[in-house]
Amino acid sequence: MPNLARFEGQGIHYAATAMESQLCGGEDVVVVGGGNSAGQAAVFLSRTVARVHVLVRGGGLAATMSDYLVQRILSSPRITLHTRTQITALDGDALLREVTWVNRETGEVSKHRIGNVFVMIGAEPNTEWLQGCVALDGKGFVKTGFDAEGRPLGSPYQSTRPGIYAVGDVRSGSVKRVASSVGEGSVVVQAIHGFLHPVVV
Repeated sequence: MPNLARFEGQGIHYAATAMESQLCGGEDVVVVGGGNSAGQAAVFLSRTVARVHVLVRGGGLAATMSDYLVQRILSSPRITLHTRTQITALDGDALLREVTWVNRETGEVSKHRIGNVFVMIGAEPNTEWLQGCVALDGKGFVKTGFDAEGRPLGSPYQSTRPGIYAVGDVRSGSVKRVASSVGEGSVVVQAIHGFLHPVVV
């Protein structure tokens, strides 16, 4: 999108932390995305901002977001859901000042004085440094559970390199949810202990 790179760090954000919520307190903001990270960001930001506009390309949130987040978004007086909607323009000076979006179903174009957009549309794994060390899938996520020949390994979290394990979002085929990542992290500990202290029979 034109101007996206220009406004990164100047109104375009990829995380919604306490720092960002203070920067845009009392203002309208946009959250782009329909997954759990977008829902969590919208709910969190709604505590301090005037209004959160959640923009999704699909017809709703139920297929991509946990129900508890969907219900909180739909019941919040400070969150407005815009379905089948995409941003078409970003404008400003040194900072982002204006966001334009279009409803792809109706063709209606809306221009808003908004200076903060939170992009929560998925992530690219930061695994370039693992190239040649462990097997990665076509998108760069770490393959686990099977060796290079496709034989099952001792742990579903073991990579193709003995002693290297992957859990959470970086693992190929994982459920991209915080609870799943925490669960995998607690389960893999047993496999790590087994690798470090093998039982001799």
